[in-house]
Amino acid sequence: MEYFLLKIFLLNFMLQISNTINIDLHQLVFTTCTQNQTLVQNYDFSKLSIVSSLFHEFLDKSLESKFFETYAGDEKIAILGLFQCRNDLNYNECHICTNRLIDIYSHFCGEKIPARVQLSGCYLDYKVEEKREISKLQMLHKVCSKKREKSRCFSEEMSNAFDEIKSCGINGNGFCDLSIGKVHVMAQCVGNLGGCDCGECVNKAVQIVHDECSYSLVGEIYLDGCYLSYSYDNNKISSHDLDEGRGYGNGKQKLAAIVVGGIVATILLGVVYYFLKSCGKKDDGKL
Repeated sequence: MEYFLLKIFLLNFMLQISNTINIDLHQLVFTTCTQNQTLVQNYDFSKLSIVSSLFHEFLDKSLESKFFETYAGDEKIAILGLFQCRNDLNYNECHICTNRLIDIYSHFCGEKIPARVQLSGCYLDYKVEEKREISKLQMLHKVCSKKREKSRCFSEEMSNAFDEIKSCGINGNGFCDLSIGKVHVMAQCVGNLGGCDCGECVNKAVQIVHDECSYSLVGEIYLDGCYLSYSYDNNKISSHDLDEGRGYGNGKQKLAAIVVGGIVATILLGVVYYFLKSCGKKDDGKL
């Protein structure tokens, strides 16, 4: 019994530490479930646990796939759900990220539909089936850094990098990650988008960068059908360096609370183990 509890304690502790170290992949970027939401009236999702059934399916699929789309429901309503991980994650990383997605979705959204939860390494999206034709070019979120650069070298390298990423979007497999000079740029399309639609979405994201993140050293653009991020000279976005980004700061704070809560729970488990072990020693002494 003691050995079993010790194994649980060590496994939970290692998982929490691992998630803390890899917090960049699990960092909350934004959610859409708490603002401007169109709720489906007079329908109790919890009765059929529609979302919960999708959760289990997503977790199973994330062990062997980085994109999966399906639907669940009954004769009254159908919910389209999908998850997607960054293509450069392995399946184990995708599975851990998806598990974190579901945890955060539960904290932020309950079972609200429609909803999207975007982490740095993965995201999930739920829509009522009749809403599935929402434009893939609709912008969901953007972040631009306050740090800016207006040199000729910066402009030329950014232009070259974006030309390459647009070409990759059309001709690639829906995921592009490349560096041109000091520019690092990454783009990924929803797994069910064809090459032309993916290219159009990436082009739109690049145009938004030009229009709304002009000269920013770091930017992130999230559309319904794709997302794009870039950085110049290894700059990173910090909470003190945001120009625009709805929900970005709040999400990080709440995510930190979830991680801390998990670590506290692990420590408490360790205390319980120590207490039970101590009681066992006392009983042995009486015998």
